[in-house]
Amino acid sequence: MGSHSDSLFAAAVLFLILDGIVVIARVYVRTRVVTRGFGWDDFVLCLTYIGFVISLGLNFTAMHYGYAADDVQPWYDKKKATMFTYGNQTTLYVSAGLVKLAVALVLLRIAVGKGVRMLLIGSIVVVSIWTIITVVFASFICATGGSSNWAGSERCTQVGYFRTISNIFIDYFYALLPIYILRNSTMKLRLKLIAMFLLGLGIFASTATIVKLVIIVRLPYATGKVADGLHYDLLLWADIELGLAILAASAAALRPLLRHIGLLDGTPKHGTDDTQESGPYHELVRPRSTGPVPRADANSSDEELFRVR
Repeated sequence: MGSHSDSLFAAAVLFLILDGIVVIARVYVRTRVVTRGFGWDDFVLCLTYIGFVISLGLNFTAMHYGYAADDVQPWYDKKKATMFTYGNQTTLYVSAGLVKLAVALVLLRIAVGKGVRMLLIGSIVVVSIWTIITVVFASFICATGGSSNWAGSERCTQVGYFRTISNIFIDYFYALLPIYILRNSTMKLRLKLIAMFLLGLGIFASTATIVKLVIIVRLPYATGKVADGLHYDLLLWADIELGLAILAASAAALRPLLRHIGLLDGTPKHGTDDTQESGPYHELVRPRSTGPVPRADANSSDEELFRVR
């Protein structure tokens, strides 16, 4: 295996394992640690991870048939490698949109104000349309030789710029919005900062997107092996981007697990069905009030606790 395929393989295995651990931990938190915790955000994130696994499987198969390889083997088949690469890229683009929807649904669960909720619902509609349009361009209109080619034409280059730059803006929007949502939370300052950090981890995924933008800018001026190398790097950073996004989207839900095992402030919990946690974010969203703060019981839902009393 060559250097490009080594990098692709290493990044894929790393995030396959890390994301698998955090997604399983998230599902455990939502089904065992908290009552009525599993929601649409968890479903969409699990769907995203399944898409990520499928895309990596297609990527491994493409590399088996010689994609990104520097050597020559008798079983290499360029046609099959191209076919599986196409499937890999299409699945990645769909999953990249799904993970953003998962983050939006997380924020929708903790948003109290009507204006913020309407903003998030609007953003979900926009991201859904954005995902459909970019997948159509990446997988069909701007696909050359069975894979996305943002340097294939001036229009495709502009679409590549638009997709990558808008991707960065979307990531920053969802990463910074928790600061506004949690500004009136009753949490202690330290815990509030931790919550904002966990909910805003998606900003790190945008660093991979920025690297992709640099690569796309270079693509129209590259030829031969240099252009091939840039395409391999683009796929590498697409894998890293989605892997980081899934990791970041899952992190915010793991705080109850850390409390459950006694690693964060709060009484360690060793049971499952009798836990008093009524929702994965219930203490993040209680607004400041002059009256008594209602106690969460085992039958309270997230939606009930999110409302302003």
